[in-house]
Amino acid sequence: MRFNSSLFLAVACLSLVSQFTRAEGQRMYIASPAKPTVIYLCSLDIETGKFSGMKPVAEVSTGFLALHPSLPILYAASRERVEKGNPNGAVRAYRILGDGGLKLVGKQETNDNGTTHIDVAKNGKSLLVCHYGGAGTTLIPLDEHGELQSNISQVVHKGSSADPRRQTRPHPHGIAISIDSQFACVADLGNDHVEVFRIGGGELKPHAFWKASPGAGPRHVSFHQNGKWLYCINELDSTIDVLEFETAKGQLRSIQTISTLPESYSDTSSTAEVVVHPSGKFLYGSNRGHNSIVAYRIDPASGKLTYVAHQGEGVEVPRNFAIDPTGTFLLAANQDTDTVVTFRLDEQSGVPVPTGDVAQIPQPVCLKLD
Repeated sequence: MRFNSSLFLAVACLSLVSQFTRAEGQRMYIASPAKPTVIYLCSLDIETGKFSGMKPVAEVSTGFLALHPSLPILYAASRERVEKGNPNGAVRAYRILGDGGLKLVGKQETNDNGTTHIDVAKNGKSLLVCHYGGAGTTLIPLDEHGELQSNISQVVHKGSSADPRRQTRPHPHGIAISIDSQFACVADLGNDHVEVFRIGGGELKPHAFWKASPGAGPRHVSFHQNGKWLYCINELDSTIDVLEFETAKGQLRSIQTISTLPESYSDTSSTAEVVVHPSGKFLYGSNRGHNSIVAYRIDPASGKLTYVAHQGEGVEVPRNFAIDPTGTFLLAANQDTDTVVTFRLDEQSGVPVPTGDVAQIPQPVCLKLD
């Protein structure tokens, strides 16, 4: 067959233009529990940090979102309208269309209440969702097309802890699946555990747990890119625990505990989100009450944290935040002020620097960059 160099060049150019355009206009999905309860789509300019093209693309009651690792599918941990007394938990799957729109392609009930956080295994074979208002964690198998399967597997959490208001029973709040997709670590605010479950054959099996300080209240967990370190942010005592994850054994070991607040701060505060920078060099956490994003440097040998800075400009009850895939911008979702604020991340220091850009979005509670 004769090689058409002109056609090849044209196709290559189109591909480069597409990649450039895609990079310049980073898609972002935002979950909003306002009325109506929707998922918004917008575009983030990675040169300026500005938003554009905000529009609703799905109507669903959801808090947290997750993306399939290789397919154009967005998953939403949803709370469905059901008859009183019936469990309201479910997960919805949406196919991402060419223009970023969402098409509902499946829904699977979890037979539990109050779905909260959600994560998808890197091998694309399973999805996990936890239930803060329910009893445990649910695994939903995914087929080769990323579609939700009905043969779910569940584990009921047990135990309580020191806080008589928030820890009288389990409250699973955040999930991080190991890099090899073999284990799931679930932060349980109610029993002060990070539960470790083994994933295999479409089943979720109790394996081990790590115990936080009494009254700490583990909320969210995030793996470092090397898979060896797990960072657990604790909602009730405003700390972060650095944990070593033994990948072969599926065991967690404490390395360090560090405060998310300045030493001089004494008012009420709680934490929310914890995210590792794409470079693996920095870690960020959010404070509600102190109203700030805290930045740490990660020691490349031990995983331990060294305090860098607090950034509070424009930050008000930051329930969630996200970092774009290039590591250029941090976007903080201010749930109570209906805004998302943008910070440029300094390459050398990791300090979040305000861009001055503020987007008006009703009650943003989760940001997911595609």
